[in-house]
Parts: sequence; C-alpha cells; structure tokens
Amino acid sequence: MTKGLLTTLVAGTLAAAILAVRPAHANTTLQQNNQPFRRTVTVIGVGRATASPDIARVTLGVDIVNPRLSAALTEANRKMAAIMTALEKAGVEKKDIQTAEFNVFPQQSYGPSGPGPITGYRVINTVRVTVRDLDNAGAVLDAAINAGANTIQGLVFTIENVKAIEADARKGAMADAKAKAEALAGEAGAKVGRVLTISEIVSSGGPLPVIAAAPAAEGLGGGVSITPGTQDVTVQVQVSYEIE
Repeated sequence: MTKGLLTTLVAGTLAAAILAVRPAHANTTLQQNNQPFRRTVTVIGVGRATASPDIARVTLGVDIVNPRLSAALTEANRKMAAIMTALEKAGVEKKDIQTAEFNVFPQQSYGPSGPGPITGYRVINTVRVTVRDLDNAGAVLDAAINAGANTIQGLVFTIENVKAIEADARKGAMADAKAKAEALAGEAGAKVGRVLTISEIVSSGGPLPVIAAAPAAEGLGGGVSITPGTQDVTVQVQVSYEIE
C-alpha cells in the first residue's frame, strides 16, 4: 500500500468518526434544551400541638462559704448527703439524680491595689433531678429545702417522649402547606401537583412554671406549690409543589 493511499484511508476514517460523533452530541444538546419548564409553588406550613408535661427537671443543692476549706467541704458533703436521702424518701429514684456541678472557689477581698489575701472558701455542689410524678414535684422540692438545699434553679417541665406530639403537629403543618399552595395555585388558574421538596423545623415551648412557697412557721419548709401548665410543639415545613 502506497504512502499516499494510506494517508487517504486514515483521513477518511477520521472524518467518518467525526461525522458519527457529531449527530449524537447534537442530539444530546437538543434533548437538554427541550426539557419542559417546571412551574412550582413554594409555601410555609405551620402545625401546632399542645400537651401536658409529664416530667420536671430541676437543679438543686448547696452553696456553702466558710473561712476554712475543710469546714466548707464537710458542711457541703453533710448537707448533700441529707438532700440525697430526702430526695429518695420523697420518691425520686437514684437513676434520676445526677451531679450537675461541684466547684470550690477561694474568696478574696479586693482593695485599691488589687486582690487581697484569701478570706474563705466557697463550695458549690448541685445535682440535676428528674421528677416523674408531677403531683409530687412540690413535695420533692420541699424535702430538698428542709434537708438543707439553699440553691434551686432551672426548673422546667417537659414531655419526655415528644414524638407523638410532633407527629400531630407535622400532620397539621403539611395540611396547612397544601391548603396554602392550592389557594395560591387557584389564584393563578393552576392546580397543585406532586411534592418536589420538603424541609422541616421543629420547636417546642410553653409557659414558665409558677412556683410559690406557702407560709411556714420556721424556715422555708411550709410547702412548695407548682403549676406545670402545658407545652406547645410547633412544626414548620417548607414545601415545593409542582403546579399544572
């Protein structure tokens, strides 16, 4: 085979390959350009569900100041032991009592020239308590106070298993979203089609508990009254629908 003939055959083969590829590339571009325009409507749906809390959580314990560290620790330990015993007698299980904080701080006087010598020590020892019998919550706090607790904070009421409440709120949110989408589409002379995308936000909250100490003849042990109120769970969904 001559060199000229070989060159002609190679050139012809390349041209055929190019012709074979070009129609496929053009066809792909044509298919992409012919994709139908998708009309959508995007709305925010809101659903709410309300339920009564079934547990309470509170942090309580002792805050002791003494000129001597050993005396401060001894008093804190003695009072915390009494508080733990009182909590268990009031119906709180050991598994529902967890150490929240234990800190020792030196106490110093301050003057114009800066901090002075150490004048004492502050010991803070608190536990986080879960109360499962809300009718007994006031009695639990009262028992802790009578046993020596002098710091109580962060009392909250909540629903331990909130999944069922969330499910109700979620159904309401989706129904709200669809109703809004149908209203908007109807104004535009269209109909709502399939769901394309969904995103969700869940939040919960409720009124702060009302706490009151009844008058006592001595100390704070006159009885604690608590009103748990109700808790709201809110679900927001952002939904995009195809419209026809």
